[in-house]
Amino acid sequence: MGRFGGMNLKRSDYASPREAIADPRPAARIASARLAELVQLTLVADGAIIDLRRYATRQRTIGAPERLETAGVLMAGGLPESSEALLWQLADPIEAGALGFQSYACVPLQDVDGAPLGRIVAIQRGQRQFDGHDLKILRTVADIVTDLIRQPQLAN
Repeated sequence: MGRFGGMNLKRSDYASPREAIADPRPAARIASARLAELVQLTLVADGAIIDLRRYATRQRTIGAPERLETAGVLMAGGLPESSEALLWQLADPIEAGALGFQSYACVPLQDVDGAPLGRIVAIQRGQRQFDGHDLKILRTVADIVTDLIRQPQLAN
């Protein structure tokens, strides 16, 4: 358990390889959480969120499985956050600001046809100017997430 800005965070339990084979959702959670951790560590940000709410909604509507799930890492130390509701809230710049985050960077996730899948967000409690290099990192991870969604064999 960790504490971040007055919010209690809990560590997500990573699935063992055997559990990942039996149920693809824990594997999706691990892949998403590791990508969020990569963004957080690379940008040295207080948080990184891969918000896949629109993608998940679309997959559930058509009855298809989700290849990746919303995931995020908040606070130094890289503990993954498992509450989708909190992550969706922090992925919104207005709500993140209300929770004390002063800096926000985001790139959209889009499918091949341009349909929105979600977004990748980096947040910082203090003032920070996310520069072009930071946005290029977010865009690169967005491309990886999009490829993982389109080509399930890449996730294995």
